[in-house]
Amino acid sequence: MLSAMERGVRGIKREYLDRIDSALGTGGALADLWDRTLDSGLPAWCRRVVDVEQAASEIRTYHPLLVPGLLQTEEYARHVLLVSRPKDTAAEIDVLVREHMRRQAVLDRERPPRLLVVLEEGVLRRPTGGRELMRRQLGRLLEACDHPGTAIQVVPYESEHHPGLSNAFTLFTVPGKETVLHVETRRPGAPTSDPETVDDHVELFGDLRGAALPLRTSRRLVAEALGGSP
Repeated sequence: MLSAMERGVRGIKREYLDRIDSALGTGGALADLWDRTLDSGLPAWCRRVVDVEQAASEIRTYHPLLVPGLLQTEEYARHVLLVSRPKDTAAEIDVLVREHMRRQAVLDRERPPRLLVVLEEGVLRRPTGGRELMRRQLGRLLEACDHPGTAIQVVPYESEHHPGLSNAFTLFTVPGKETVLHVETRRPGAPTSDPETVDDHVELFGDLRGAALPLRTSRRLVAEALGGSP
């Protein structure tokens, strides 16, 4: 495997760099260089989101159309990026996919942030990327339902008290700092800490959780969607 990495035939994972750094006593220099190389290909707003995400103690996120990035499989993330960024080169898409996967490591830390997710039922039912790809993504989502630090709720189609569809958005609670909001649009902007805007979305997220099914019922709905995939 090592020779394949040296020849560029096989990609290297960050966990291997951590081990190499440890073996060589480089103080994390190789892993740091790898991180900065990835960061150099990201838009400024995306780097800002990553920084806030890494510092957050709690992440609250609402998604009406797609599985949130922190819970996406690699193939799901690649499909979404290819469809949503048709003008990007293959190399640019590769950078963004790698960043998606790297960001998920925040949930594997010894003290991960608490993750609160609200999804619309359509996220589960729509066969994004094809039925087999979506089956694997639903399996990943079902695993996340059982993660002790993750709470996933689904707003059902028949919800009578829906507070209204909006763009996907995420609220980051950073210890000792203001809550940070990032709203996902076709032309994403930088995260904001504007008190009025943040407060509006905090209230909206609470309303969305109130309209969503309880945790156990939401998990059953995810399992049902997975079992219903042919």
